[in-house]
Order: sequence, then structure tokens, then C-alpha cells
Amino acid sequence: QCRFGPRCRFLHDVSEYLAAKPADLGRRCPLFDTFGRCPYGVTCRFGRAHLGDGHQNLLDAALARQWEGKVLVRNGLSKELQQRLRKRKFSFQKAEEFLRGLRAGKGGKAMGGSMEDTPKPEAVRSSQGAEDAPNPEALQNSREAEDAPKPEALQSSRGAEGAPSIPTLGPLTDEDVTKLRPCEKKKLEIQGKLYLAPLTTCGNLPFRRICKRFGADVTCGEMAVCTNLLQGQSSEWALLKRHHTEDIFGVQLEGAFPDTMTKCAELLNRTIDVDFVDINVGCPIDLVYKKGGGCALMTRSNKFEQIVRGMNSVLDVPLTVKIRTGVQEKVNVAHKIIPRIREWGASMVTVRGR
Repeated sequence: QCRFGPRCRFLHDVSEYLAAKPADLGRRCPLFDTFGRCPYGVTCRFGRAHLGDGHQNLLDAALARQWEGKVLVRNGLSKELQQRLRKRKFSFQKAEEFLRGLRAGKGGKAMGGSMEDTPKPEAVRSSQGAEDAPNPEALQNSREAEDAPKPEALQSSRGAEGAPSIPTLGPLTDEDVTKLRPCEKKKLEIQGKLYLAPLTTCGNLPFRRICKRFGADVTCGEMAVCTNLLQGQSSEWALLKRHHTEDIFGVQLEGAFPDTMTKCAELLNRTIDVDFVDINVGCPIDLVYKKGGGCALMTRSNKFEQIVRGMNSVLDVPLTVKIRTGVQEKVNVAHKIIPRIREWGASMVTVRGR
């Protein structure tokens, strides 16, 4: 019995539904032939292939048993993780440690003195008025500078191995006191293999599956915006999905600032299964370029360096970078940037030469 009664706009008689349904597209159902069952049942456009007596959906038990426990598509966004991201309850311990070093001025030494964009506490204090009435923006900056840990305090809060002393519960493990060295990271072995370049609006999962059948060895997802991922947008997380046939798979991120990019890298490092993470420093779209992302990072070397070093510090997989030959016409700068990118910690640089 339908609780809506005569007001219901749906059919409840299967025979009546099948009589009004368009003719099937074929005699064989691809899903039933592959997985042993079709989840669409009577609504399938190949329904006659797997409907038995009484319009019951048939099941090929032997074929379905072969797919039990197999995850065909990975890297999905769970409701629990989405709620944590939207309520800002996801903990970014490694990213916050790196960002604290930047705010405290410690990043200037670790990053070769490239901290011109970070305001000094003295400069913030000198920006106050003569009547000792600071403007709200300067007051906010000064409070952040005072709350940031001093280099001496930050150094003293670390252990002998340099690990931060964060209160934890449970037994002590090696991961609590030992940091992963660069030589211990997973290697990206793609010498002699065919790499399918990431293609925005084109390189989706079905397209990559087709390319895998034609011989592609390494695949990469479409460009994903880091701020959208941090907000838990389902449409953006769909770009990270990985099919089980993709042996070597990476994701590509776009962003303009070290805080969002570093946090996004730690988020993906802890929640999805990838073999490498790529930074898009080649996107020429105005929407991305005007915000300082994409190929605009090639002219913002300080932010570029902070992003690469920050992401590399939180990732357990190799970090790669995609750049262009330059930003302005007939002014090539890639040959000057590539050696520096290697010093910052990237494992590979790809050049899109236009």
C-alpha cells in the first residue's frame, strides 16, 4: 500500500510500468554480464536480459562472488569526513607546524631567506598611530604576531629528533618520535612509461579507463582547487576518484597560498590513496591567474617556494610540479626555475611548452 494513495504520481504495477516503458536497447545487459547483477532492475534499458518470473531481478551468484570485497572506485568523500571539513574539525597537525615556523620567522632561514612577504612584529608595531591608537587591521596582525611562538620557544618544544611535543594519548610509536626522511619516501618509478597528462574537463575517470586500455601507464586526475577540497565539496572530490585499473595514479592541485595548499596536501595524504601529488603551475585561466595561482606562481617565487616546501613536508608520496616555459610571450624562465624547484623538494618537473 502506498501512503500517498491516489495522490501518488508513480506507478505501482510492474506489468503496467513495463508495458509503457520504451523498448530495450539490446538483448544483453553490460552490468549483468560483468558483475552478475544489475542494480537498476526493471528500470534498466536492458532489463529483459536479467528479469525472470514475476519480473524478479536475476542474480548470477558465481559471477557476483568474484566481485565480492573488491573496491572498483576509491578516494570517495564519506559523509563523516565531509561533516568534519565543513565544521572545521579536521586536525592539520603537520601543516600547522610548518605554518607556525613561517609565522615565527623560522621559515626564512629554512627557506633560504625568502620571507619578504611575512611581516615582522616590529613593522607591525611601528604602523600604529602617534596617539597610540592602532587601526583594527594592525592590531589584529600584532595579536597574531604575539600569539605566534618565538623561534627559541619553538626549538625548545621539540624533542631530540625535532618532533613537536604535542600531547597525545596511547602508546608511544616510532612515528611519534621519528620523521620520515626524504630518502625514505615512496619513489616515483615512471622511467620508460607512458604518462597521460592531466586534462581539465576532459581527463575524467571514464576517459582515463579508455586510455589505460590503449597503453597508458601513469594517469593523473583533473585539476582540483584546494580551497574547494578543504570545504568538502562533493563535485571537487569527484576529481580525485581512482579506478582499480589505474596502477600509478596521481592528483593535481591548484592553489595560490602556502596555508591552503599545505593543509590540502596533508588532508589528501591521510584520506585518499595516490602515488604522487602534482602542483598545477601552468593554468592560464583568468579566474585562477588573477588570484595568484596557476602560472602566476612562476612570478611569485617566494609563495611558490613556500608552497612546495610546505606540501613536501606533509606528504609521504612524491611531489611533482607542472610549469610552463614562461608567463610573458617570448620571455622563458623555466630553465631558471627548474633547478630551484629541485632544491625545494620536488621529485619531478613537467613542462608544458606553450
